[in-house]
Amino acid sequence: MTLSWFHLVLFYIVTNAASKLLQKYSVQDEEVDPTAYSAYFLLAVGLLTIPFLPFEKIQYPTEPKIWLVVLLSSIFYTVCMILFFKALKTIEVSQVEALATIRTIWLMLLGVIFFKEQLYLSQVVGIFLIFFGLVVIYWQRGKEFHFEKPHLYTLSYAILISCAYALDKYLLSYFSVALFQVVIYLIPALITIIFVPNTFEKMKVLVKPRKNNYIILLCCFLQMLSTLALYRAYQIGELSLVGPLAQTSIIVTIIVGLIVLKERWNLRRKIIGIILAILGIAFIKFIIF
Repeated sequence: MTLSWFHLVLFYIVTNAASKLLQKYSVQDEEVDPTAYSAYFLLAVGLLTIPFLPFEKIQYPTEPKIWLVVLLSSIFYTVCMILFFKALKTIEVSQVEALATIRTIWLMLLGVIFFKEQLYLSQVVGIFLIFFGLVVIYWQRGKEFHFEKPHLYTLSYAILISCAYALDKYLLSYFSVALFQVVIYLIPALITIIFVPNTFEKMKVLVKPRKNNYIILLCCFLQMLSTLALYRAYQIGELSLVGPLAQTSIIVTIIVGLIVLKERWNLRRKIIGIILAILGIAFIKFIIF
């Protein structure tokens, strides 16, 4: 049975949310450096994907310009994953995921601009709802409206990963899925190890036989499965549909973060803001007028 892009995205939502929660739990360890965690995470996901290569017909580009696009996407991933883990180490996963809903807006706009996908009024309403939801969460009367470093890291991460996803959509027409995942995870890992000082030394703590490192391996395995599903969905679906729907993984992530991780910062405002952001995603994906 061949899965549709919609079923693949549903599988991505569940496995990605589980991976994110395990990432939050494991990156909090005092011995874990977020940059080293990023390099190890990317490296592990890339290596874990290799056993899937024999199960597909290998396809890759020969044109140098396509590999330049691969390099550009890899640079985006290198920077955005470091920013993501720096933010995740400092603030709640529910805060990170709420701010990262702007990925939905960027993915929609990139789909319209570069892939000539149609823009509807309902999508503009969705953009407004997402922004308004974020204002509800972070604005307090009588206090200056500003983001701290982790919030700025998250916003930058959201923009960069949206650009990387758009490039992925383009590149997946030249690559088989598993091979592309191996390439697009291993190259950023190597860039981080080579160009960020002391990263390799700080990664050594992540390979010691201890509970937290087993959890990291589990989240890498879940991420490997979720990304394979997402890349296949990008191959057969439209960016402006697959991207926004995939971001609904924030619902699962935030709910479990509130319940399991007991994340209570600004709880009432956060719930209202998250509901508005989810409604925004619904207007972008499900309601068309």
